[in-house]
Amino acid sequence: MFILIDVRSFQEQLDYNEPMTCSHCGRFGRYEAFVSGSRFRLFFIPLFTFGKQYLVHTTCCNSWARLNPEKGKAIEKNRPVHIEEEDLEWVDTGYSADLQCPNCGHPYEAGTNYCPSCGEPLR
Repeated sequence: MFILIDVRSFQEQLDYNEPMTCSHCGRFGRYEAFVSGSRFRLFFIPLFTFGKQYLVHTTCCNSWARLNPEKGKAIEKNRPVHIEEEDLEWVDTGYSADLQCPNCGHPYEAGTNYCPSCGEPLR
């Protein structure tokens, strides 16, 4: 007799999209909410979840932040929620600190030819 058990990590996108102006890049984008964690499974049936956390992704500069768990649970239950800057703990800003416009100092993504802030050519 075989017993199949495993622990597998997961990440699922929640039904939440909120337009915003990014505090990192200054561009218009939207927040997308995700839930991630690990699941203990028996015969491929999830029994319980642990290490659950809520994450927010910005579409403008690919930044990631941990979301306040109360707001994350409300999003998961499809309640109306507005995410404030105080609800986020930034873990990845999506920009390299080395890539800044020599004219205005605004960060930009690798491969960009013109500054997204002032429009000056980059190199």
